[in-house]
Amino acid sequence: MFCRVFFSRWLALWLLLFCGIARAQTPAVAIVYPEVREPFLSVFQEIARGMEQELGKPVGHYLLNEGDTADRLIDTLKNDRIDVVVTLGRAGLAVAKPLSAVFPVVIGATIIHPNEVPQGLTGISLTPAPEAMFDHLKKLVPDIKKITVIYDPRQTAWEIDHAEQAARERGLQLIAQPTESLRNSSELFRQILLEVKDNSIALWLPRENAAMDEQSLLPEVLREAWEKNFVVFSSNLEHVRKGALFSLYPDNFGMGRSLANLALQQVQSNGKFESVKLLRDLLVAVNLRTAEHLGLRFSNQTRREFAMVFPSR
Repeated sequence: MFCRVFFSRWLALWLLLFCGIARAQTPAVAIVYPEVREPFLSVFQEIARGMEQELGKPVGHYLLNEGDTADRLIDTLKNDRIDVVVTLGRAGLAVAKPLSAVFPVVIGATIIHPNEVPQGLTGISLTPAPEAMFDHLKKLVPDIKKITVIYDPRQTAWEIDHAEQAARERGLQLIAQPTESLRNSSELFRQILLEVKDNSIALWLPRENAAMDEQSLLPEVLREAWEKNFVVFSSNLEHVRKGALFSLYPDNFGMGRSLANLALQQVQSNGKFESVKLLRDLLVAVNLRTAEHLGLRFSNQTRREFAMVFPSR
């Protein structure tokens, strides 16, 4: 049976501050996500808090259990007079399609590919927007002129297409090399490592990248980058801990606000607003040891923007 959670404290505060008429003007929003433990539970709850701040009212929490069905969830949402549904995580994505036959639906808190999203749905992928990645790159390393990326087109072709336009708009040259085999990708990476002559070229590692062997190739790439003083940045936070210069990772509260806005758009368009967006609500993590080795100096203002630093102090 679905677990429904409503925050009475929020509801009381809302009733004190706003009249019933104003409240009725904002759609009733539900968030659907799997019943999980920490730290994932805190992620979903932080997203919910962001949604509630943007909407100015509480959202209904509907937790998916193993035996639950989409039909039962739909009946529950109907009984609760929900206007629009936001699904979170892979389990939420799995029920998004049947829900969309009845409700406007927004997908979030998971990696989304355009071919996964049924017609009439919208959502925000956890994949960091290349625009944000490149803006931070230019801010941290202004001398960068070229970005090289090796990627598996089966996973990230859409992201790379998006990145090519973002690079052009910022006066950067993006050299994107597709590969569908680890053996070929290893050869491509090693060729790049041989050809790098100065620090005007940066190597970008996408978040989802079957072209990168994390166990053997990644340490080699980071070691060569250290020895040759060139920049490696990544859409994968774990790579920063291992030596990449920086990464961007989700601002869960900000993502919640953006999902709430999409939910309102879905209601206004009667569930016909179709678009998968890349994540722009992001925090920056920087490896200060790598930055110092590269000779980078940051102002106090820039340092205050670092939400996470490595090595951890």
